[in-house]
Amino acid sequence: MDVAKQLNLPDLYSANGLVAVITGGGTGIGLAFASALCQTNAKKIFILGRRLTTLQDAAKSLDPNGNVIVPIQCDVTDQESVTKAAKLVEDEVGYVDVLINNSGVTGPDHKGIYAAQNVEELQKVMLNDWGNWPTAMATNVTAVVGVSAAFLLLLDKGNVRRGFESKKLQPDGEARQRNMHIAAEDVEESDLRTSQIITISSISGFNRHVTAGMAYTGSKAAAILIGKSMATFLAPYGIRSNVICPGLYPSEIAGGQEGSFPVNSVPAGRKGNFEEMAGCILHLVGKSGAYLNGTVQITDGGRLSVFQGTF
Repeated sequence: MDVAKQLNLPDLYSANGLVAVITGGGTGIGLAFASALCQTNAKKIFILGRRLTTLQDAAKSLDPNGNVIVPIQCDVTDQESVTKAAKLVEDEVGYVDVLINNSGVTGPDHKGIYAAQNVEELQKVMLNDWGNWPTAMATNVTAVVGVSAAFLLLLDKGNVRRGFESKKLQPDGEARQRNMHIAAEDVEESDLRTSQIITISSISGFNRHVTAGMAYTGSKAAAILIGKSMATFLAPYGIRSNVICPGLYPSEIAGGQEGSFPVNSVPAGRKGNFEEMAGCILHLVGKSGAYLNGTVQITDGGRLSVFQGTF
C-alpha cells in the first residue's frame, strides 16, 4: 500500500457520478439515502414506492430542479410492476451502479408477548393479525430477490460501462479483466468499484427479543441471509452484495427523532441521526467501500450489545 498517497476524503465517501435505485425511497431511511447520494453528486437516483405523491414530494424537496431524482411508482411485491420500473430505468440511463433494497413493513404486532400472564394470553398474541404475515414476508423477503433479479442486467451493464468484462468467472481461473479503452469517458482507472446490491435489513434479524413482531424479526433475519447468499452466487459475475442493519433511526416504523433511552436499551441513549446513516451508505457506495462484499454493517448505538442476540 502506498501510505504516502494523499487522500481525497470527499472522493472516498461519495456517490459522485453514480446511478442508484432505491426502493422505499420516499420516506425514512430510504429518503435519507436519497438525500446523501444527491448531496454527493450522484448522476441519477430513482426512488421507487407505492405512493407516487409521496415520491414526488420527496424528489422535489431534495432536488427542486428535477435533474437527479426520478420518482417511479412501483409495488415491490408485484413482479410485473418491478419489471416495468426496471424498464423505465433502462430506457432513461441504460445501467445501474447501486441497487438499494430498502422497502419494508412491520407486519403483525407481537409486543404483548412478554406481558402475557398465561398460555391462553400468549396464544392470542402470537396469532394476532395473522393475515398480515404474507404481506410482511412478501415485502421484506421475497421482494429482495425479485427486485435484485429485475435489475441484475442493468447492474451488469454498470460493470461493463466501467470497462469490466461481462462473463461468469470460473473457479481457479483468471481474475476479471478490465479494458479502459471501452470504459465510459467519465470512469477513472483508479476507481475500482463494481456494481453492488445493498439490502436494508434490521438489527431485529439478530435480536432474539421480540421488539416489534415475529414476522418482522423473521423476515429481517431472512433478508440478511439472502444478502449474504447473493454475495456468494453473484461473485463470479462481478456484482457485489452488502447488508445494512440499522437499529433505531427515525422512520415510519420507528417514529421520529424524539426521546431518550436507558443504557440497557440503547447504550448511546438516543436514536441514530441523518449524518450517521449518510456516513454508512456513503462508505458503501464510495471508493472507500470498493473492497466490501458480503458484509453486514450494523449501526445501532450498541443496542445489540445489551440484548439477547443470535451471534
